Amino acid sequence: MIPMALFLCFAATLFGQATVDVAADESRPNVLMIVVDDLNDWVGCLGGHPQAMTPNIDRLAKTGVLFENAHCQGPICGPSRASILSGFYPHTTGVYQQPTSNLLEDDEKYFNGQLLPEYFSSHGYETFAVGKVTHGYRPETAFHHYGGKFDGSGPKPANEKRFNYFLPDVPFTGTQTDWGPFPDRDEEMPDYRSAAWAGEVLGQTHDRPFFLAVGFNRPHVPWYVPEKWFAPFPLDEIELPSISNDDLDDVPEIGVKIHELPKYPSLEFLQADGNKQYKKCVQAYLACNYFVDHQIGKVLASLEQSDYAENTLVILFSDHGYHLGEKARVSKHSLWEESTRVPFVILPPRNSELRDKVAGRTSSKPVELIDIYPTLNEMCGLPSNASNEGRSLVELMEDPSMDWRFSALTTYARRNHSLRTERYRYIRYEDGSEELYDHEFDPEEWENIAGDPEQAELIFRFRLELPRRNAKYHASTKKKSINEWFQTHLKANGIE
Repeated sequence: MIPMALFLCFAATLFGQATVDVAADESRPNVLMIVVDDLNDWVGCLGGHPQAMTPNIDRLAKTGVLFENAHCQGPICGPSRASILSGFYPHTTGVYQQPTSNLLEDDEKYFNGQLLPEYFSSHGYETFAVGKVTHGYRPETAFHHYGGKFDGSGPKPANEKRFNYFLPDVPFTGTQTDWGPFPDRDEEMPDYRSAAWAGEVLGQTHDRPFFLAVGFNRPHVPWYVPEKWFAPFPLDEIELPSISNDDLDDVPEIGVKIHELPKYPSLEFLQADGNKQYKKCVQAYLACNYFVDHQIGKVLASLEQSDYAENTLVILFSDHGYHLGEKARVSKHSLWEESTRVPFVILPPRNSELRDKVAGRTSSKPVELIDIYPTLNEMCGLPSNASNEGRSLVELMEDPSMDWRFSALTTYARRNHSLRTERYRYIRYEDGSEELYDHEFDPEEWENIAGDPEQAELIFRFRLELPRRNAKYHASTKKKSINEWFQTHLKANGIE
């Protein structure tokens, strides 16, 4: 066996040679990767909410390829981004929950040196990032140049003031969920500064292909943006999502317990006093989406005005979705549609043959965010990475009706999986409990038909798609629990 130090030295030599060869090839496209945090299907091109205002994302979708049935591999930030950037499924790496600090860097098997930007770097690309891109892995390690996070999720009112939601006093971890118009100026928002930094990078002269990742925080909570972004959504005109107050009645007991979120707003809280807070909550989420779409538009405008408008590939996606009252919750953290489904658009370079061939196409096939890694490799002419567990989407872009994978996989906690086809969603929990929803007749996932004998053959087909092996929890896993079920589950899996 080759000693690790010698192997790394040898690999570095190979990568150095690749850098020289690739840098001389000016036909290699640049990459602009836009990552949005917590953005569900409330964008115009996906029709998730009739009042959504996202003109820049919609314009990008009309000129590129929109994957309208795209799903994350983990319905929270850490596992999703770990999967996207490493090219491995959560059930392979064991990253099912948020990683502690930057401990993923200690893992040379799946992460250290394996990440998508590191692979591009090893093949001649200069890499840049700003905002939230990685999670559990320092962006300064993953990229050559990092512009910063600019106050993380944004400025907050002084003295821990909250406008509408106050965290309950329960012994579990939570997030700072709140909503309201704040601060006064866009310039105070991290996303504004990230867009400006990205614009500066695009305005520079680059002597080799670049990979630029721009991570936007909104609509991650707290849902604070300046008042002007609320103005287009008058409170008395807000349309609330379609929900069923008995939606959890046919969900298995484990399905209820695993999804409990004591520190997040309850449906009862939102609906009190004539849906007073529910309307404010929906208004704020729409406002945040409108705001972040504007920042995305500024980055795209900077690209158009740069020297790289002709030869830059643009890819935009969210790391996972979000519930706004559906399934009695306001959060991600679930195996249902609102958490797993994400906006996902790819725009080939203008000077490529693929651009004219695929412009304006929409695919309803089940695709996964893990497919990003091999797709970018193929589109940029890089050798395929044999370790990638996803599948390149190039062939599907060229022929949206081709035979494709049966379903997209999402995992939440070890041995709990969701599978989404073009028509159905299937969920199986660690105790064998199941859910099945038919989106042709039940797009809201209100009726669990897993117990219907007529679905036995379909359920058997789904079971064949489930992972055969579920890795133990990764060493980086945070020990804090979000509910009683996780407290017991993590302890049983050796996380104490």
